[in-house]
Amino acid sequence: MIKKEILSYVKNLLPKYDKSGKYHDLIITAAIEKVINEMYTEAWRKNPLELQRYVKGFGYDAALAINHEAATDIYYTSYPVGISIVPFPDKASGCRRVSTIIQGGLTFFPMDAREADLVRSGSDVNTVTAKIGYITLPNRIEFYNMNDVVSGAGCRVDLIIPFSNYEDTDTVHIPEFDDIQGNTFEDRVLKTLSVIQPVDQKDDNSDIKVSNNRQ
Repeated sequence: MIKKEILSYVKNLLPKYDKSGKYHDLIITAAIEKVINEMYTEAWRKNPLELQRYVKGFGYDAALAINHEAATDIYYTSYPVGISIVPFPDKASGCRRVSTIIQGGLTFFPMDAREADLVRSGSDVNTVTAKIGYITLPNRIEFYNMNDVVSGAGCRVDLIIPFSNYEDTDTVHIPEFDDIQGNTFEDRVLKTLSVIQPVDQKDDNSDIKVSNNRQ
């Protein structure tokens, strides 16, 4: 389903307390995002390669620019405006694939920040190779062993992004499995939203006030 259909579907599953609509779209979106991120992690634990099913590709229509930071001599590409990644415990994290516009023999491989520091410092692992390493950071992707041909042409990336980053008309692929308790995606979202206090049904336009005082 596309994003707006998922949001509408969940909204229609929620109890209708009153006309004021106490479940704001931002709250519902946050609950959906939390559950989907948990499901992505569960999919990763089963098989990291599963995550490729849930990526959104960037740079396929127009290549993402690869920039050079003169002060650090680091090549990098920034995420598109408004896009962040869902982190994972492996080296690729939320960037599951990097490639050239026309994928050939050149291969990008994920590295962690410590490995990048080692190879840049002249460690024995710093050997001549045609491969380009990439380091997934929260705000950008950095490259090791970048060359002029690739940096000039740009790249494309496959990212796992949060639900809130999708456009309303984007298709969002949700893992199709229940959790160990047998809860479906819908069950988990509704359970997440159940922490919201119910609306006071008195005709005074106020919500129930929960006292923190204990007897």
